[in-house]
Amino acid sequence: MASIQVIQGPDKGRTFELIDGDNVVGREGRPVILSDKTASRAHARLIFSDGRWVLEDLGSGNGTFLNGVRVKAATPVKRGDQLRCGSTLLVFLGGPPGVRTSVDVDENGRLVDAAIVATMPSSEDSVIIPTPEAGAEAIGNLRILYDLIADVGSILNIDLLLGRTLDKAFDTLKAERGYILLIDDNGKLILKASRVSEDSLSKDIPISRTIIDEVVKKQMGVLSNNAMSDKRFAAGKSVHNLGIRSAICVPIKGRDKILGIIHIDCSVSEHNYTTEQLRLLTAVGYQTGLAIENVRLYESAIQSERLAAVGETTALLSHHIKNILQALGAGADVVEMGLNGNNLPKAKQAWPIVQRNLRRINELILNMLTFSKAREPHFGNVNVNRMLSECIELETPRADEQRVAVMSDLDDLPVIPGDEAGLHQAFLNLLSNAIDAVPDDTGIVTVASTYDSMNRKVIVKVIDNGTGIERDEVDRIFNPFFSSKGQGGTGLGLAVARKVVEEHRGRIDVSSKAGEGCTFTITLPALFPEDTDAGTTESLRA
Repeated sequence: MASIQVIQGPDKGRTFELIDGDNVVGREGRPVILSDKTASRAHARLIFSDGRWVLEDLGSGNGTFLNGVRVKAATPVKRGDQLRCGSTLLVFLGGPPGVRTSVDVDENGRLVDAAIVATMPSSEDSVIIPTPEAGAEAIGNLRILYDLIADVGSILNIDLLLGRTLDKAFDTLKAERGYILLIDDNGKLILKASRVSEDSLSKDIPISRTIIDEVVKKQMGVLSNNAMSDKRFAAGKSVHNLGIRSAICVPIKGRDKILGIIHIDCSVSEHNYTTEQLRLLTAVGYQTGLAIENVRLYESAIQSERLAAVGETTALLSHHIKNILQALGAGADVVEMGLNGNNLPKAKQAWPIVQRNLRRINELILNMLTFSKAREPHFGNVNVNRMLSECIELETPRADEQRVAVMSDLDDLPVIPGDEAGLHQAFLNLLSNAIDAVPDDTGIVTVASTYDSMNRKVIVKVIDNGTGIERDEVDRIFNPFFSSKGQGGTGLGLAVARKVVEEHRGRIDVSSKAGEGCTFTITLPALFPEDTDAGTTESLRA
């Protein structure tokens, strides 16, 4: 079975088995889930195609690198190749793809003769408390348990939590196979994490249903020796030894109920588990159950907050939407009256009202989508000056209507990596806000761009001579739904601009004094840290 191992980064030491199909690597990848915050949600993918493994970048923010070279198209990978996603370095271990969505269980008891050697209750007392008389093993197990609790305590993803727990148990207890199964809403055990040693000859040996039932029913850890009665294991002594397995199966128990099980085993020729190791894994199972419940409580709280935010958002926007629709309806009525009465000048006079409110609806929808959607930017080469000129052109008719002067002062800029749609919306929001902020007849808005070659940053400024921002409002202007325009704004324009800029690893600042106008400054990196070719950006001058 193919696999990939993390050799550098927050998940160092973890190994992921690759499946037949898309293997997505990222913070929300399947099956390669990284806790590296510098990796994208769906960063890259590995797929087995035409008898070979192929690596593709999925539009990640900082790129995918194969043996130090940035991946720009589907690229074959071979055993030993190194992949970098964010700050995580992985090594590809090769092999054919495999699919493991379930574990073999000896349902009828015909293959596995399970002999229970010892049991251990699982409860809040399932902790290892070494006494002065305790041996080194008990003290070492306590240290392992503490390390595990510290390791998984901040993980808020159940799949990642279970994978990390199984890795720790697998390595600590010298297992050949390890499985974690959780009980679903229908009471069935579903495989959630698995690990099998690469040189194990026991991949297809089933585990005992008798033992699983004992663990689930009595909610206690079980140490057993499982003798394989299948005739396949009677051919010779070495093969027969493979069929005698030492196994530990423990419950994953929450505060009120059992949530699943952890099962590990190995051939007795390799290792024979002890009661002290049963005690350790039972304690691990109990702590894992508490950690799962904590994650579920966190997810429930997040969902409640989201629902509350939806209700608050609906209340805040409903009045604004109603005003837009009323103005749109009034303008449409006048247009209709003019058309019905063959009074074209009257219809033409009302048409700008319809256009203005259609634009307001369009801006509202775009801002809501951008603000509410968790998205990964699609980076490409962006000509910032061309984009600023387009924004000015789009806003010029409205500026002319208000008799506001819009001027540009654009420096020579390099092409930068950016999401064109996102940046266009951010710049347009700032320009639209500036035009709204200045007085008719005497208003002046200036859009300026410069390049900081020393720090490799592009700087865009939108300057207006409006009324400025009160000191007590400066810290609130980027908050969603905060608006100083009264009924004229939704309070989403600046929030969206900040979100887009931060997606580009940039920053947005504001400088203002009441009565003296306002300057918004966007600073964007001209290249990402991974792009080490210093000459590339300089050669792409607009």
